[in-house]
Amino acid sequence: EICFKGSPLKHDGDSVPADCKPWQPKKEWGETDFSKLAKMFASRTLSGSVDHGADGGLCNNFEAVTAFTQGEKFSKVWVNSKSFKFNPSGDGASCKLYNGDSTVAVYACAL
Repeated sequence: EICFKGSPLKHDGDSVPADCKPWQPKKEWGETDFSKLAKMFASRTLSGSVDHGADGGLCNNFEAVTAFTQGEKFSKVWVNSKSFKFNPSGDGASCKLYNGDSTVAVYACAL
């Protein structure tokens, strides 16, 4: 069985929820798919707009499926390249999962 779980981050590292074996589905999700996941796990207001600066990126250096900041004019977004095809950071990428104290990571969990 697979489910998605959200986890607030305090540092640039995974914070895998309890009873979750992180898994990254091999998909080609786009920005619309990211937006749906973000809305499901946001604990604050989301801007609905992605910050296309270098923070975050299309990377595979963490176990999460995605991570994003909340409550700002633009959300800084990290997405896992195993599951997503859209690049949220434009030309450059920091590949940082944590981009501020409002960052939430979303995990696909094998239960």
